[in-house]
Amino acid sequence: MSGVIGIDGCRAGWIITKILDDQSLSFHIIENLDDNYLKKGNISHIGIDIPLILSETGKRFAETEARTILKKRSCTIFSPPTFSALKANNYIEASEINFRQSGKRLSKQSWNLFPKIKQAQKFLKYNNKINLFEIHPELSFMAMNDMNLVLESKKTIIGKKIRIKLIKRFFPSFSFELVRKKYNKNEVLDDDILDSISVVWSTQRIVDNIAQFVPKKPEKNNMKIYF
Repeated sequence: MSGVIGIDGCRAGWIITKILDDQSLSFHIIENLDDNYLKKGNISHIGIDIPLILSETGKRFAETEARTILKKRSCTIFSPPTFSALKANNYIEASEINFRQSGKRLSKQSWNLFPKIKQAQKFLKYNNKINLFEIHPELSFMAMNDMNLVLESKKTIIGKKIRIKLIKRFFPSFSFELVRKKYNKNEVLDDDILDSISVVWSTQRIVDNIAQFVPKKPEKNNMKIYF
C-alpha cells in the first residue's frame, strides 16, 4: 500500500497524500512533478486531479458523463484544452486555437493551469513504470458518500465538515487540524488537503479493482476519470 499516492495542485505546486500501512496518511509538498520524491522507486500507482489524455476537439466523453452524474455540482468539472492549444506560446494564441478546434475560448483560469497540465503530460510520457490515473475529487467524495451527491461546496464551513467526516470513515486517525498546522494557507488551501485525500482514496480503489470511472466507453484508451 505504501506505493499508492494521490496528488492535487496547490499554490506551492502539488500536495501529495500517501496511505501508510497502518491506514494513517502522510503529506508532502513538491514544486514540480519532476521532484525526486516521485522517482524513489517505491511508488507504483498515482492518482492526480489534472486532465491527462487530451483531445484535439477539446471534448471528452469523460467530462460529459461526469457532469451528468454530478448534476448541481457539475460546475466543478474543468473543461480541458485541446492538445494543440496546450502548445501555444501565450494566452491569446491558446484561446484562438482552442476556439477553432472546440468552439470554446479558454478562460484565464484554464490558461493558468497549463503549466501543471504540461507537467502531467511530461510525467505520463517519461514514467511508464508508474501507473498514473486521472481522478476528480467531487466524484470521489460522492463515492465516499455511497454515491450520494455532496451538494455543499468544500469552500463552505459545512461542506468542509461533511468531507472531513467522510474521510474519517476510511481514515479514522486523520486530523484536519494537525495537517492544517503543517502548511501555510498561501501554499496550500483547505480544499487542496481534502482533495488530495479523496484522490488517494480513489487510487487505492483502482489498485483494489473496485473503482468506478467515466465514460463507460472512452474515445481513447485511458481517457477516463476515476473515482
